[in-house]
Amino acid sequence: MNMEKWFTGPVAITGADGHVGRALQARLVDLPNPVRALGRSDEWTPAIADAEAVVHLAGTLQPRRPNSYQAANIETTKRVVDAVAGSGVRRIVFLSYIGADPDSDNEYLQTKGRAEQLIRQSGVPSVVFRSTFIYGDPGDIGPSFASYQTTPSGAVSVVGDGSQKLAPIQVEDLAAMLAAAALDPSTPTGTFAVSGPETFTVDEFIRSINRGEVRIRHLPPLAARLLARLTPQLTPALVDVLLSDSVADADPVETTALFGLRLRSFSDVTGVTEEVTS
Repeated sequence: MNMEKWFTGPVAITGADGHVGRALQARLVDLPNPVRALGRSDEWTPAIADAEAVVHLAGTLQPRRPNSYQAANIETTKRVVDAVAGSGVRRIVFLSYIGADPDSDNEYLQTKGRAEQLIRQSGVPSVVFRSTFIYGDPGDIGPSFASYQTTPSGAVSVVGDGSQKLAPIQVEDLAAMLAAAALDPSTPTGTFAVSGPETFTVDEFIRSINRGEVRIRHLPPLAARLLARLTPQLTPALVDVLLSDSVADADPVETTALFGLRLRSFSDVTGVTEEVTS
């Protein structure tokens, strides 16, 4: 990867204290770009206005009151778009999710789709990555899969029958894609579906990340949807996402090659070999 022509100016990262944000900061640490790590309570406008690139990671699939999908996914994006108006920002990179659609009946996918529209309408060249679920090392597996690690009782609860398909992407690989999209002017703009190179069922992935036998308890969809209306840890939108496949509709190898990268397999990252569904 030739970095000689990469942008060298400041990079503003929203949601910088999250799992992906921390990985992205680690990816940028050896580059000349000053990094502006932005949390929800920081002043975004001055940090973004004279940045060369913005990576917008702020958002959530699991809002906790008083937070909401509107606040987390739409209002944060409006803050970014307002801040880049009339600025010298040369690229915006936005992390979205597979299936994002402003017309979706699912509130999460709808707000992610509306946020994508705002980014595209900003007037700044943009890259939207619709990512599958993201995983990290076993010690920092990330919020998407933290509940799939064994508890002291040795059991893991799964929404649905565990046959849902996953093509999870490793967080450091995703961070490399975000960095290239933000700083390499030769990479394409547009919307791209990204995923890991392998497909697992949910149950297969759980067995893999727990490196051995694990008891899996399956929660029927009807019970999960009822529970989502009674507990703040779940939302109807989250339950529907968990019951659906998390796979890309494009070849992940071809997509990542556009950004000068090669995806690593699950066994490359973890040293664990698990038979995959495809």
